[in-house]
Amino acid sequence: MVKTVLVIGERGKTLLIFGLLKKLSMNGLKVGYFKPIAKARYRLPSTKYIDPDAAAIKEALSLREPLEDLSPILVSRSYLELKEGVENVKKKIRESFERVSSDKDVVIVEGYSPPEAFTSLGLGATQIAEMLDAKTVYIADAKGREIVDEIVDRVNLYKCYFGYTEKRLDGVIINNVPVFYAKRIESLIAPEIEKNGVRIYGIVTERPRLIAPTVKDIVEALNAEVLEGKEYLNNMVEDILIGAMSPEAALRWLRRAINAAIITGGDRTDLIMQALGTKPSVVILTGNLYPTTGVLVKAREIGIPLLLVPYDTYTTVEKLREVQAIVTADSLKAKEKEILEVVDTEIKWRELLDL
Repeated sequence: MVKTVLVIGERGKTLLIFGLLKKLSMNGLKVGYFKPIAKARYRLPSTKYIDPDAAAIKEALSLREPLEDLSPILVSRSYLELKEGVENVKKKIRESFERVSSDKDVVIVEGYSPPEAFTSLGLGATQIAEMLDAKTVYIADAKGREIVDEIVDRVNLYKCYFGYTEKRLDGVIINNVPVFYAKRIESLIAPEIEKNGVRIYGIVTERPRLIAPTVKDIVEALNAEVLEGKEYLNNMVEDILIGAMSPEAALRWLRRAINAAIITGGDRTDLIMQALGTKPSVVILTGNLYPTTGVLVKAREIGIPLLLVPYDTYTTVEKLREVQAIVTADSLKAKEKEILEVVDTEIKWRELLDL
């Protein structure tokens, strides 16, 4: 019989699900991925909407099922209209899950965020867990909180939410833990959660690289022209710097940055040359301002991607921040080794999956 785990909660679900599925696959198990309800965020050339998380997992793990089964229900700005035909929605979810779970040992289901969404339709996380007979694990993001102790209350909230059904909140993974929170989480917060009957399946240390996009992700999101460095598009981008000062003033900031995207106008030759010398992950030239030949030659010599975009600096930065929230197959493959290391060393994956 297939084992089903529903993963709900906050930032980092898709990365951890990929790591768990990859680990299980490497251990000889037949695995499946399912995201019953998702936000329609990308439009394909065929004018069909898709969920980018499901598309990324499908490609990265070479899953055979079509996206229509991996992610059967897509919503955009509203969903109450689904109430009239909710039985058909439930039927579609069940039928898609049957096809995805056929001949599988384990299926990991990615829940909608927030978990309580769709409760008014009978499709909240509790109802999905019952429908798919799934064990439920909550991902709590430590870094996204000013007061990290809130994790305890959030877990208690969802424990109560599940308390109205036959299913329960089985466990928690505390994700993205900054160094300055680590001791408090391990010595106080995690024990407090377990006192309340919810298991801790992992405490995952913050790794900026894991949420960093690749240069290729940026190229696609910004529809950028690659002027140089096409062979270095797998570079990770962990920081964003704006070149809006003199080269002398900028140099100390450029030297401190690690794996940065440096954004500046194509007419700032002096600053671009200075930036290239600090070996960033990529230099992005805004406003469709083409650089000098000297800039192109230097970028080629030292192997730094040089991108040209039509947007102003502010718009470019905002689009880059959006890219950081999107998971792609390329970024999953590029980070695979590190993601598997997290699963191996910081997640009790055998206990989580009852193996």
